[in-house]
Amino acid sequence: MSIQLVRLDDRLVHGQVVAGWVKALLLTGIVVIDDEVAKNSFQESLMRMAVPEDIDVEVLAPDKCNGLYGRLEESLRKSIVLFSQVADLFRLFSRNEFPLQVLNIGGVSFTEGREQLAESLFLTEVEIQMLADMANMGVEVELRPTPFDRGLSFHELLKVRDARRLAEG
Repeated sequence: MSIQLVRLDDRLVHGQVVAGWVKALLLTGIVVIDDEVAKNSFQESLMRMAVPEDIDVEVLAPDKCNGLYGRLEESLRKSIVLFSQVADLFRLFSRNEFPLQVLNIGGVSFTEGREQLAESLFLTEVEIQMLADMANMGVEVELRPTPFDRGLSFHELLKVRDARRLAEG
């Protein structure tokens, strides 16, 4: 069984995940890796209520993930792993605690200092570089909000951004 999808999405558990990915991939587990949710039992409870009862939900702070990848890979459940922060994902990947082959990006919301790369994707230059580094190390990084959407590779997003910058002068 194991990890079926690793996703970067700052909304974490929401309709696209539950109604889309969980159903399409016949998942039985959701793992949320996020400091804020791990510290906030109310937020964690809200997430659990949004998920069907037959789906296991686990919430962890990023610094509590040592051994998680191996444990999930050996698990009988089919899981999606959700990250809200690029930095957390990159840190675990860089330390070889989360050796990804594919990364799905659902969306990252606008905040001050973030550039829009796609309709639902806003990143800082540092976050862009982290994802580009992962892609350059062989991770297939793809923007694909739902399983029904056509995926767009991160390299293609960067090419579009660079062409737009060039056109703007």
